[in-house]
Amino acid sequence: MTKRAAFLFMLALATSAVAQHVRVMLQVIEVPHAELTKWTTADKAGGQELHERAMTLVSSGGAEIVETSVVICRSGERAFVESIAEMIYPTEYEPSSMGGSMVPLDSKLVIPVPLRPTDCVSFETRNAGTTLEIEPTIGGGGKIVDLRLAFESVSRESLVTWTEFRDQWGDASIKRPIFETKRLSSALTLLAGKFELFNIFTPKPAAVPAATTRQLVFVKADVLPHPNE
Repeated sequence: MTKRAAFLFMLALATSAVAQHVRVMLQVIEVPHAELTKWTTADKAGGQELHERAMTLVSSGGAEIVETSVVICRSGERAFVESIAEMIYPTEYEPSSMGGSMVPLDSKLVIPVPLRPTDCVSFETRNAGTTLEIEPTIGGGGKIVDLRLAFESVSRESLVTWTEFRDQWGDASIKRPIFETKRLSSALTLLAGKFELFNIFTPKPAAVPAATTRQLVFVKADVLPHPNE
């Protein structure tokens, strides 16, 4: 084999070894609980058909797309994306003081009452938003994708009052945030280019009355054309 032929052979071998890219889409669609119950009990519809039903309901205003995340990476590698806001909130309080100075007992000095009953002494940061981590592996001649996926969604739902207090400047009550977290981590095998129903979340599971909707998590993996094609 000549040097030129050997070089072309090695170049072709290296080119063929370049990993293809996979585009993973995760979509969360909130639908009425009663509608979902009909879909899952009346027949054995696949993930692609369930996604089409949900999108049809979105078009008519009966459902809502809550989240859409898209990540592209090479087959066999990991990718991580996050879209968050850092939320800082107090976690510990202690009573206000009037300073460290000593006042004689026979003093007629009038010491004003502290304006606010407590001070924040400790804080914590919580990331509110979405994070998505994937690891796709192409198989079956490009027709299937083995996918490892971890998804988390955190939102601040409300503030709860722990201690009530009002002064001449208004409300000075101690309040703390209530966060809602949705998290899943698993692996599944997908037909390339087809949606699959990955998970179903119950929004605000501790709410009274119970939530009347459910959030469907759909996942699709598209095998993108080879860079040399």
